[in-house]
Amino acid sequence: MVWLAGLITLLMIVLWVYAFFDALTSPAGDVRNLPKILWLIVIALFTPVGPLLWLFLGRPRTAEAMASPSPAARTDTIEHFDPSDLDPPPGPGHPRGPDDDPEFLRRLDRRINPED
Repeated sequence: MVWLAGLITLLMIVLWVYAFFDALTSPAGDVRNLPKILWLIVIALFTPVGPLLWLFLGRPRTAEAMASPSPAARTDTIEHFDPSDLDPPPGPGHPRGPDDDPEFLRRLDRRINPED
């Protein structure tokens, strides 16, 4: 039974540390319902309840949770899923692979089928 109390204590410490540092590193403009400094005080003083309040009421909403999935990411079945739809296209600073270079593919095709 002592191990259960120790486990609960350990979980409360981990939750407190996570919530405190999450509140500390969150941008002040994104914090909900209270100013950032008050959230830090609530988390520090009301240990069992404060971190839970932060997670449910004060933590900034992530952009992924607020935005709807893109049409490319919506798939009805796994057969239609293409992982390249989720990746952003390479910009000017990113190298292109040989299979993305049309000139390389033309030369390769000429080497494979010289009579065409």
